[in-house]
Amino acid sequence: MREFHRFSKNSVALLIFIGAPLLYGPIFGLLYQDAQLYDTPIAVVNEDGGIMADRIIDALDENENIRVAHVFYDELGLRDGFIRGEYYAVVTIPDRFEADIQQNRNPEVRVAMNAMNMVITNYTSRSIQQVLGTMNVGTQIESLKKAGLPPQVAEEQHGAFATTISMWFNPSNNYLIFLLPGLLGMVLQQVFLLVLAITFSQEYEEDSFIELVQQSRSAFVILLAKTFPYWVMGMLMWLFSLHGLMYYFQIPIIGSLFGIYLFSFLFVMAMSSIGIMVSAAIPSQLKATEILMVIAAPAFLISGFTWPLYQMPGSVQFVAHLIPTTHFLEGFRKMILAGAELVHLQSEVFFLVLLTIIPYLLTLLIIKRRIWITEAHHSAQLQMQ
Repeated sequence: MREFHRFSKNSVALLIFIGAPLLYGPIFGLLYQDAQLYDTPIAVVNEDGGIMADRIIDALDENENIRVAHVFYDELGLRDGFIRGEYYAVVTIPDRFEADIQQNRNPEVRVAMNAMNMVITNYTSRSIQQVLGTMNVGTQIESLKKAGLPPQVAEEQHGAFATTISMWFNPSNNYLIFLLPGLLGMVLQQVFLLVLAITFSQEYEEDSFIELVQQSRSAFVILLAKTFPYWVMGMLMWLFSLHGLMYYFQIPIIGSLFGIYLFSFLFVMAMSSIGIMVSAAIPSQLKATEILMVIAAPAFLISGFTWPLYQMPGSVQFVAHLIPTTHFLEGFRKMILAGAELVHLQSEVFFLVLLTIIPYLLTLLIIKRRIWITEAHHSAQLQMQ
């Protein structure tokens, strides 16, 4: 009874023990409720412009798992659209496609897949092949019927055009290349939140915050002094992961190292700002750690790194956008596998900067108030002495 009573007085423990299953269970269920992907955007390059090409585009768009988001007439600039996530596959219908079919030349439809996310790749590839296979058989049957073959003979023939599929950014469809960068990013997140949870709360518990105030009354200087060492240590740890672990496991790094370093530093700053804000607001090390762990627990699943963000309910997407890991993992994968530059990651950079500035501004207000309380308390103690 004593232990039940003590547990009931710990509000954070109650929140985790009772609230977490009630919160995370529905969230995780909503993520995979549909059990498959719908309306994955793809692009079509229509070099032919004929009726047959239009039929293929319509058939692709009618498939429930994919939708034709863009139709182009040449292949210029397709890589940038891939990198930005505007579409996850490109179907190219070649010039003279319909004429070659009529002349039995067996033209080739090319399909390029963005293979950075294996889940999206598998669903999208299967849907495209299903549509093209159906159109291929139907086209051949109609063509042979027009040539005068009996319907029974025509239906036994197939193969009006060929289909070739190429994988971009992860040609071997390697599961390690797909997953390891995301797991390393999650390790960095957990380390930062665990360590930064105690930065200010430890000062409060040990009654040593006055030492900081005696060195500087500037909330900005105190905040900078408390976070700068973790920026340095965090980047050193990340460099070890980037050039040690990823090199050992042969994960390709195609993008500019300077851009990757800068983008990684934005992530370090965003995680620091959230961790230090909670630590500054909560006077208990244990409670600050517990709160940050509640925040961190669902981060990987709702980040969109494995199951795509566009497939999640709007409420889950909103929560995901409030977590820096969501934007970092998406941008980091694009940089190392597709060679993306910061110009391709405007959305990710914007959110990381926003999630850095807002918590830091709130932390400055918290520290200013704590300085005022500490000085008042210290003055009262001196007067009593």
